[in-house]
Amino acid sequence: TTEYIRGENEMITTAHIASIPSRQESLRQCVQAIYPQVDKVYVMLNGYSEVPSFLRELRNVQYELLDNSFADSAKFLHTSDDEGFCVVLDDDLVPNRNYVEYMKQGWDKERGAVSLHGRTYQYPVQRFRRSYTANYRCLGSVEYNKKVQLIGTGCLFFSNKEIQLDLSVFERPYMADVLFSRFCYTRGIPMTVLKHRAGQFLRYVKPETTIWSMTGHDEIQTQIINNYLCPSAC
Repeated sequence: TTEYIRGENEMITTAHIASIPSRQESLRQCVQAIYPQVDKVYVMLNGYSEVPSFLRELRNVQYELLDNSFADSAKFLHTSDDEGFCVVLDDDLVPNRNYVEYMKQGWDKERGAVSLHGRTYQYPVQRFRRSYTANYRCLGSVEYNKKVQLIGTGCLFFSNKEIQLDLSVFERPYMADVLFSRFCYTRGIPMTVLKHRAGQFLRYVKPETTIWSMTGHDEIQTQIINNYLCPSAC
């Protein structure tokens, strides 16, 4: 696999992925696709008993065996380690060869946090999963750059000079999107979904389980988003 060669004045770019054992094959495809586009890849192996051989064969990959107590937020464990750009990916999304370049261009224009996935909401939100005013999908088409109140962390890009996280942000498992969005929204950090065509930058490898199937009810997410969208007078 060809390694990414950074220009002299470029900021370092790191990729951050958390995975579970049932997604080992999609993880392999994801890592192999992102590896040539970044300086380093961090892979958090939630519930794995051993490190997959394809990770050990790559020089600029740092991996950790974890017990899954951090769940999906484990992908943020090392986003503040190396000053520069962070590419946060879900292990079931395989980026194309222009993905990081496109995300950087979008970030240059919008700053803050940019993604290919997100939603807009209007307070008060009745149901987190259903009461959105617009839903911009990473696997669908989005005609223009859109400001959102909830950003998808499965295809996320930001500079850690602007967004410095620690795991205290993520006090509950399987809620990385709403908790990261709360962090940005309450600090006035813009969140933007970049325009794209369906299939232009990401390919989906359907997993056995998803965050949506594992989290059940959405009362807690509804409470979180209402708390940060709520105007100060309410």
